[in-house]
Order: sequence, then structure tokens, then C-alpha cells
Amino acid sequence: MSSVSPETSLNAVWKPVLLRAAVAAVFGAVTIFWQDPSLAVLAVAGGLYFLLSGAAVWIMSRGRSLASARRLFIVEAGLFVTGAVLAFIIPTAVGFTVAAVIALGGSGVVELVLWAKLRKQLAVARDWLVTGVVGVGTALFLPLFVQLQAHALLGVVGGAAVIIAVFLLIAALTYRHEAPTRAVKA
Repeated sequence: MSSVSPETSLNAVWKPVLLRAAVAAVFGAVTIFWQDPSLAVLAVAGGLYFLLSGAAVWIMSRGRSLASARRLFIVEAGLFVTGAVLAFIIPTAVGFTVAAVIALGGSGVVELVLWAKLRKQLAVARDWLVTGVVGVGTALFLPLFVQLQAHALLGVVGGAAVIIAVFLLIAALTYRHEAPTRAVKA
């Protein structure tokens, strides 16, 4: 059991959760409004999405309140960065699919493990069930769209990003709102 109070935990995580939501929202918007993306757009936009998502996870790992999960967060950040590197260096539909399966599927599995281990100790851990399922689900279904090329791949990953963005935005704003309230009541 963590010795950090719930309000300290919420104060520590709302900013990185909001950052990850913003990254996902921007990527989701790009995928919605880019009408005819090339493989280069797929590689760069997807790679940046994975890289910045990994950065947000790494920032979250630095918080004291989540020290018990730091190793798993670093693994998750590493999976996102690995996906980014692969997307950048293999700018093909298959390359992006492999990169996304590693980044989204791998991070989803890590988040499901974090949820299972910490859901009773940390409020933020309950969100990892949704983000984990979305990541794993996207990784499982994305290979079915590889022959449809960049537009379809961006659409599938972008759709998942929009779901993650909305969910994490609500979570981050809730944490921001509840953290001081809980501290005052305690």
C-alpha cells in the first residue's frame, strides 16, 4: 500500500494525464481532417504521436506518488518510443502497423497490468482499464486494415486516440478538481 495520500496522488498525475490527452487529441484531429494522407504523413504523424505519448508516460513515472509503478511506466514509455522509431525508419503501411502494434498493444498490456495491481490503491489506476483495452483492441484490429494503406491506418489509430483523449481529458480535469477538495476535507 502506498504511503502517499490520495489527494497527493491526484495532484501529481493530473498534468501528465492532461498532456497525454492533449497529444492524443491533436493526433486524432490530424487524422480526422487530413483527407488524403501519404505514407510519409502516416509515419511522421504516427511517430510523433507515439513519441509524445511516451514522453507523457515518462513524465508520469517521475512522480513520487507512482514510485511503486515506475518500472512499468518506463517499460511503457520505452514501448511508445520503440513504436515511434519504427514508424520513422520504416515509412510503409506494414512498418507503421508493426510500430502501432508495439506501441499501442504493448502499452495497453502494461496499463492493464498497472490497473490490476494498483486499482484499489490509486484512483488514477482505474483509468488504465479503459486506455489499456483501447490500446490492445487497436493493436489486435489494426492489422486487418494494413492493405487499405495510410488513410485507413490513420483512421483506426486516430479513432483510438480520440477515445483516449476524451477519456483522459475528463480524468485529468476530474483529478485537478478533486485533489484540492479532498485535501481540504481531510
